Amino acid sequence: MSGPRRYVPYEELDGRPHVMVDGAARDGSVLTLSHWPQSPTPHELARDVSAEIVLAYLAAGADLAPGAEAVTNDHFDTDGVMSVLALVDPDWALGHAELLVEVAGCGDFGVVRSDEAAKIAFAIEPLATERAGPPAGSSERYGAVLGSVREVVEHPERFERYWQGDVAGLVAGRRALEAGDVVITERPELDLAVVERVGPRSGGAAGGMPVHEAAVNSATPCTRVLGFDGDRCELVLRYEGWVRLVSRPVALRPDLGPLAECLSSAEPGGIGWEGDLVGTIVGRLRPAGDGRSELGPERITEIVADYLRTAPPAWDPFRPGTSYIPPDARARYRPRRLRRRRRAPAGR
Repeated sequence: MSGPRRYVPYEELDGRPHVMVDGAARDGSVLTLSHWPQSPTPHELARDVSAEIVLAYLAAGADLAPGAEAVTNDHFDTDGVMSVLALVDPDWALGHAELLVEVAGCGDFGVVRSDEAAKIAFAIEPLATERAGPPAGSSERYGAVLGSVREVVEHPERFERYWQGDVAGLVAGRRALEAGDVVITERPELDLAVVERVGPRSGGAAGGMPVHEAAVNSATPCTRVLGFDGDRCELVLRYEGWVRLVSRPVALRPDLGPLAECLSSAEPGGIGWEGDLVGTIVGRLRPAGDGRSELGPERITEIVADYLRTAPPAWDPFRPGTSYIPPDARARYRPRRLRRRRRAPAGR
């Protein structure tokens, strides 16, 4: 197995050979280990999160990046931190492989596999923000937390003040779902989950989601989530649809612009809806302003479902060249058929 590598901020690489994790290849990237679209990650290492890709690389034992003594990433998030740390301290990472993959999945996808992983994932970004201080960039935040992440993983209880708010929201969301105060109705043929509050409001709600998003994402595999919290509403295209997810097929994303126009034209009081651009990592569509709509949940669901049923895809993370599908190619677009099979995380 290749030895540990030193973290170097991507701005300081100056073209020197390096391993890029959880990001896009740059000049000097000898090896890229990332689930991002267009990533040149070796096919045999493909996994759902970048940390799992890195751990699979380490477990395989072959050094595919000879001469690359540095590891870097071009943005800061939890999956990136787990990926960088795994190459900085490979022996330690392989000993905690399953947990690191769970933490990365919670950070990127909001899917909770264990409460321990959730606490760690929820602590990473606020810890980095506090220690690096505003307006710190991604490299400053890596520098601020890399030396402490092993302690966070091994002793999350010591960092309770960073994760307690999100964990409280997650617990409240679970209770609301179990009590039937929030109901999830799945439309598998559309990869759509409709989440509606029918009881009292609970903690952790944000935007149009009636409970903490991690509670929702952990309760449904659908990657399109339509949330209703009273008269607030939001459609979320989850992160899984932006990256190269290999464990299961995911519906290709449409352009949210035409759907925003349909909903705006249906609003009796002239409320406008706003949607993110196609390439946004987590796409969101909601009424402008405070997120309130004069349309009822039944009518909004009808319009959204009709659009998702017929709209052509605008984003395919497996598409050669570019994931963005130009408007003139969407009607005739046929996604490449892929063999996707589940691989166990490294270390199991």
